[in-house]
Amino acid sequence: MKLKKENILIVDDNYDMLELLHRNLKAQNFHTYKASSVTEAIEILKFSTIDLLITDLQMPAINGMELIKYVQEHFPSIPKLVVTGFPSVDSAVEAVKSGALDYLAKPFTNDELKSAVQKLIDSKGNSKNSSEELIDSASHKITEYAGIVGQSQQIVQLVDLIQRVKDNRATILIQGESGTGKELVARAIHYKGAFAAQPFIAVNCGAIPENLMESELFGYVKGAFTGANETRGGFFQAAVGGTIFLDEIGTAPLSVQTRLLRVLQEKEVSMIGSQKTQKIDLRIIAATNSDLYDMSINGSFREDLYYRLNVVNIETPPLRNRMSDIKLLIVTFLKKYGLEYNKPKITISDKAVSVLTRHSWPGNVRELENVIQRMIIMSGDQIEVADVPEYLKYPMPSEKEEFKSLKDIEKAHILKVLSAVDNNKTRAAEILQIDRKTLRQKLEK
Repeated sequence: MKLKKENILIVDDNYDMLELLHRNLKAQNFHTYKASSVTEAIEILKFSTIDLLITDLQMPAINGMELIKYVQEHFPSIPKLVVTGFPSVDSAVEAVKSGALDYLAKPFTNDELKSAVQKLIDSKGNSKNSSEELIDSASHKITEYAGIVGQSQQIVQLVDLIQRVKDNRATILIQGESGTGKELVARAIHYKGAFAAQPFIAVNCGAIPENLMESELFGYVKGAFTGANETRGGFFQAAVGGTIFLDEIGTAPLSVQTRLLRVLQEKEVSMIGSQKTQKIDLRIIAATNSDLYDMSINGSFREDLYYRLNVVNIETPPLRNRMSDIKLLIVTFLKKYGLEYNKPKITISDKAVSVLTRHSWPGNVRELENVIQRMIIMSGDQIEVADVPEYLKYPMPSEKEEFKSLKDIEKAHILKVLSAVDNNKTRAAEILQIDRKTLRQKLEK
């Protein structure tokens, strides 16, 4: 009996073939992920640990050959099996040259599929793809987990929390500054969890016009409003069985907040213009860079909705609080964009790294990623200090600017002057341009 279920990604634009392969492989005790396009397959590869890829060649937009090349370049340890209804010697040779290890022509028998899959799984052995390394406990230092890169204590704790919540449908609220990777955390929860094979629907609430948000989220029936020429499901219906990610939830108007509260309370939605309700089974993850608690106090966000969303709270740490991860992030982005811009061997000098590690990164990981991308484009084979944007070459405070009262500033300045003159009050008064009596009164206060 198999102790470990290997993860197999099946890619085919034919729904019937997807289901056939899924049922056959499930009967053999494999766990399957299904994708109907190359784009969808790449998303799954980024956020899941895959032991075998099975792909068709003939698909619209991007074909299976391009997927094989992508996987060979980014995930070389994943075996690749091609299945196609249009077999030819040329396509077989090209697939093998691109990295495929076996080739099945449709139609094939269950035994042929089983034999090909088992051969490729056995050839993989126990090796792991280093870019998708998993951690088994929070005590292990990590470098990458579902796209989350770091080895600081903050990242270890974040990944540990993700692992605790990924297999249940508890509602999650992710809070953090812009650029800290809130959507990355949401995708990690989904694609590393028990519902990874189901849909992940990301919705940017801040990007949807207020008058369209209700219909986009919950759907509408024909005739519900002018222009509703057909019945159409919303994002919630599309996410059934999986996860809906509501980014910038703090921008949702109160009318939408009321509907969201009902979804959370009753686990059901109703389309615009319909009296009927539909039971839904999904996980809701919301994210915000606003303080929802303060918003609930001042009335701009429903307090009852805030507590319904905040069942599990996850905070994404700002980059300035995990500066030890910067070098690792630099290496990660160099590899990523070096390949994208045809500079796979690009390096960065120690001095340039030193400049980057002095910056406080108010834009967080997103700002660092954009800077690395720009430097790769503008530099030669090695990034030097001259390639670093000018604004980064000057040290910035590591904490956000803190505004103090005049009283606190005055107190701090007086104590600083006294310390500098070994507590000589006469000399301190001269420097402060006040008399000793005034200085004594201020010190008494």
